[in-house]
Amino acid sequence: MANYELMFIVDPALSEDQRNESINELKALFEANEIKIEKEEVIGDKKLAYKINKSDRGFYCLYDLEMDGTLINKISPTINLNRSIWRYMFTKTQA
Repeated sequence: MANYELMFIVDPALSEDQRNESINELKALFEANEIKIEKEEVIGDKKLAYKINKSDRGFYCLYDLEMDGTLINKISPTINLNRSIWRYMFTKTQA
């Protein structure tokens, strides 16, 4: 098992309930694949460096995860299907 960070941007136009539902779907995906969430940080609404879907704002979240790196290729297609998650990036961390 290795440590990874996952930063993702959620559509800021969603209501809080819709946003939470989308994030809970992601957490369920982690649980189903035995990915442990070490830390969860909701950064919130921030200005984007460039427009995504005609918006210059995004809702940022950062997770510290403990997982097998091979799972990234397994779960990425499912994350891609979630239309409310605009962008995401996994980064391996040193721990």
